[in-house]
Amino acid sequence: GRIETLDCLRGVAALAVMWYHFTHGNPGFLPQGVLKSSGSLGWLGVEVFFVISGFILPYALHKAGYQPADFFRFMWKRILRLDPPYLVCIVVVLGLNFASTLIPGFRGQPFQFDLKQVLLHLGYLNAFFNYEWVNVVFWTLAIEFQFYLLVALIFPLISHSALVVRTGICGLLAAAAFLLPSGKLVFHYQLLFLLGIWAFQIKVGLLRSAKWHPVGWALLAAGTWLTLGDIIAVVGTVTGLLIVHARVSARWLLFLGQISYSLYLLHVPIGGRVINFGSRYADGLMAHLAVLALAVAASIGSAFIFHRWVELPAQRWSSSVRFRAAPRPSTTRTR
Repeated sequence: GRIETLDCLRGVAALAVMWYHFTHGNPGFLPQGVLKSSGSLGWLGVEVFFVISGFILPYALHKAGYQPADFFRFMWKRILRLDPPYLVCIVVVLGLNFASTLIPGFRGQPFQFDLKQVLLHLGYLNAFFNYEWVNVVFWTLAIEFQFYLLVALIFPLISHSALVVRTGICGLLAAAAFLLPSGKLVFHYQLLFLLGIWAFQIKVGLLRSAKWHPVGWALLAAGTWLTLGDIIAVVGTVTGLLIVHARVSARWLLFLGQISYSLYLLHVPIGGRVINFGSRYADGLMAHLAVLALAVAASIGSAFIFHRWVELPAQRWSSSVRFRAAPRPSTTRTR
C-alpha cells in the first residue's frame, strides 16, 4: 500500500515548484508584488523531494528484502520506473521547441538540435560536460539518480542492526557534504537525504529508544543549516518529522501526489509556454491571474494524461521486476 502522507507531500512539493516557475520563470510576466512573491519560496519543493527520496528508497528496499546481490535488479527497476517518462519528456520538449519557432510572432531563439547534448541526457551527465538540460528541472533527476546508486550500495549499512554501524555510515555521508560541496554531486545535498534516511530508521523501528530521535533530528538539521542554509534546514527537518509523525490525507493532494512526477516533468514545457504566451497580452491583476490559472490547468491536465499513458505503464514494468530475497517483515525491532 501507499503511504498517503508521502503522496500529499509530493503533491505539495510539485505544486510549489510549479508555482515558483510560473511566477519567476519569465521575468517579464509579473510585476513586483504579492502575486509574484507568493512563489518566491516554491523552489523548496525540490528539497522536499530529496527528503522523501531519502526515506522511501531505503524503506522500499527494507520491505522488499533487498540484498547487495540485487543491485542490478534494483537499478533496472528504477530505470524502468523513471526513464520512460523522462525520455518521452525529452522528445516532447524538443518537439515543442521546434513547433514554437513556427508560430507567427515567435520571439525566442531559433531551434537548435545538439546531438551530444541530447545523448548526455541518457546518463544524466549534462552538468559534468557543461551542457544545458533541455528541461530546467532535469538537474534534480541527475542528483536523484546518483542517490539511487549510492543507497543501493550502502543499504546494508544504513539498515544494519548495530547502532554503531548505522551511525558510522551516516557520519561519513554527512562529512562528504562538507568535503564534496559541488552542486553536481549528490553529496552536496546529502544532509537532506540523511533526514529521510533518519526518518526511515525511526519508521521501521531500528531505534528502540526514542531518546535518540531528537538528537538525530537536531544534528542533521544543524548539518543541513551549515551546508545548505537555514530555510532549507527548516523545510527539510519539518518534512522528515511529517513523514514519521503525521497522518495527512487530502483527496486533491493525493491526486497531485500520484501525478507529481509527470507534473514535475511537464509543467515547464507546457505551463511555461502558456505563461510566455500570456505575458504578451496580460495587463493587470485579473489578466495575470487568468494566465496563471490557465497554465496550472494545462500543466495538471497534460500531467494526468501523461501519467495515464506513459508513467503508469512504466510503473507496471518496474513492478514486474522482483528481488530474489523474500520480503522482510514490515517492522523490525533492534537496538
